[in-house]
Amino acid sequence: MSSEAILFSEAFLILGGVVGWIGAEKFIDYRDRTRHVFEDLFEENPHPEIYDDDGKINRGDYLLINFDPGYDPDEFDPEDIIEDSY
Repeated sequence: MSSEAILFSEAFLILGGVVGWIGAEKFIDYRDRTRHVFEDLFEENPHPEIYDDDGKINRGDYLLINFDPGYDPDEFDPEDIIEDSY
């Protein structure tokens, strides 16, 4: 084998190792990223109240309240509250 072939082989081996390492790090970061429960809402229909002072979406904790069809607030009983965690 010529010295040029050995030089190119070693150079591309090192280049492939570095590119593979960086690519693996980026893929692991992408895979491990946790999606917020309301991420679809943030992307499709962001409401003005979810923006912070800098104009970025606040992905903090939110309170979700669902009312059953036919809910009458006059018949409210505090013991009927069910707390779910997501």
